[in-house]
Amino acid sequence: MKKTVRNIVVLLIVLLVLGGAVFFLMNLPTDEGGEESSQSSSSDSAERTALFDREDADIESVEVKNGEDEYTIIPTQKDSQLGFTLRGYEDYDFNTSQVSANVRTMLGLSPSKELGSQESLDAFGLGSAGAKVTVNYKDGGSDQLVLGDAAPETTGKYVLKDGEVYIVLGVPDAFYSNKFSYFETSVYVIPSLVDVTVDDEGETSETEAEDKLESLTLSGAHFPETISIKPSSKYLSGYGIAEPITAESGNTKFTDLLTSLKTLTASSVVDAGITEEKLEQYGLSEPDAKLSFSLNGSEHEVAVSAKDSSGMRYMIADENNLVYKVANGTVANWADISLMDLRMSYVWIANIKEVKKLTVTLNGSEVHSFDITREKNEEKSTDTSTEYDITKITDAGGNTIDYEVYQPFYQKLIGMAVFTLDKVSYGGTPAMEIKYEYFNGGSDTVEYYEVSGNRYAALLNGSFNGQVRGTDFDSVVDLLP
Repeated sequence: MKKTVRNIVVLLIVLLVLGGAVFFLMNLPTDEGGEESSQSSSSDSAERTALFDREDADIESVEVKNGEDEYTIIPTQKDSQLGFTLRGYEDYDFNTSQVSANVRTMLGLSPSKELGSQESLDAFGLGSAGAKVTVNYKDGGSDQLVLGDAAPETTGKYVLKDGEVYIVLGVPDAFYSNKFSYFETSVYVIPSLVDVTVDDEGETSETEAEDKLESLTLSGAHFPETISIKPSSKYLSGYGIAEPITAESGNTKFTDLLTSLKTLTASSVVDAGITEEKLEQYGLSEPDAKLSFSLNGSEHEVAVSAKDSSGMRYMIADENNLVYKVANGTVANWADISLMDLRMSYVWIANIKEVKKLTVTLNGSEVHSFDITREKNEEKSTDTSTEYDITKITDAGGNTIDYEVYQPFYQKLIGMAVFTLDKVSYGGTPAMEIKYEYFNGGSDTVEYYEVSGNRYAALLNGSFNGQVRGTDFDSVVDLLP
């Protein structure tokens, strides 16, 4: 028992000695190095001084000079509110709110890190390549910043002020760009048409309606002749080419063109204040392609230069007094298109059930005529549309022609395809003349004149439509009932 007590006493003495040693070490005074380290840590965490100690009301002007441009920002008053705009462009519509925001952001810049004086400013992009921002104050004073490269270790930029280099977060990118970066690149947006319907309970609903093109004209160096397209109820598609040929439009490429007209956005604005000299400079005095159209009641005119090596074009639009740069893909649906692209392949197509009489004359003397009788199909007709069946076909001699004979001939007749729009000389008596007379009145005439190379010039209602191949012509004649 005595031995156990002795061991407990020894253990207590050891614990007391260790506790005293720890207390002694914890209360030793710090050396000079430790004190300096503590002060340095405190300095790094303290809030740094802003680069500017001025208010926006103190500013007379802000001069920006970078690798792209030189421009000056000046104060402006609107509704007693201080804002900022671009000198010389006060009458233009651009994002003045962003100009004002960038000036105020600049005044509030604070460094996230101080690098002090540096011998090689070029290493930070702060040499001759740096963007210079000079702030002039109403009291005659000024400050200057040089904006350099992005700092690789942070999201900030290198900034030089009063010979000291800093890393600063939130430097506006616009100070590295030209003044036109503040201009809107959206040229126009055409609203869709809306159909309004009322149900039996008087509730109204709206649905997007089909776009309506009132007129479209294409001209310029890309187009040998001016192309004019207009709506026409005589064509199944509802649209016809009026110049330089007479033909139906409304194919897929026309539809794509129509869709692309609804909105136009440029890649950038490159100049303002259009003059003859500037039009010449940007290749717009004689545009490569020019578009004029009216869609859904909105009228617009757009012209583009030829493509450069990068596939970009310069562009002017409406009366915007701006020169834009636009990717060719944005305007290709109309600027790169051809007359052949815009037309239907056939010369003329008429619904077989709408033709009351068809007259085919070969070489001016051989006449083949067909009179058609039709009746309403009660089962297929509805309140909004009427369906007909052809019940009888007779020739000039009163002979009945089987529909199974007439229909393949008619299909081949309207299916003759134009393969080129090259103008060609023709005259004399047409090799074939087809006259379509309709149940609802009116008529259309197609003529084919033989030309060299086993081809025929096709005319629609007296206007050149294109050329067809002699083999297609012969196949129609071979099927003539």
